[in-house]
Amino acid sequence: MDVETVLTVILYRRWQKRRDRRRRYWVHPILSHRLTECQYIILYPKLRQFGPKFFNYFRMSIKSFDDLLALINDELVADKKAVRYSISPEEKLIITLRYLAT
Repeated sequence: MDVETVLTVILYRRWQKRRDRRRRYWVHPILSHRLTECQYIILYPKLRQFGPKFFNYFRMSIKSFDDLLALINDELVADKKAVRYSISPEEKLIITLRYLAT
């Protein structure tokens, strides 16, 4: 066999190994607690109770946040047929605003 054929076979086998690699987790243990321990669940309800803190955190008033969410809610809704839990439009907006505020 010539060098090109040998290299092709080696690369193909490497590709097969990577493709067939078994995953260790369906959901990583760190992410499995996201529904109970994330900032959205813990911090967001507390921030909504205090307008000035909400404004400092998101650089937006609660009313502006609600208005913006109403405008873009339909664009952010995930497919209902998904097997896993999908991120809510409200949570997506919170993540984006927090990223832009820092």
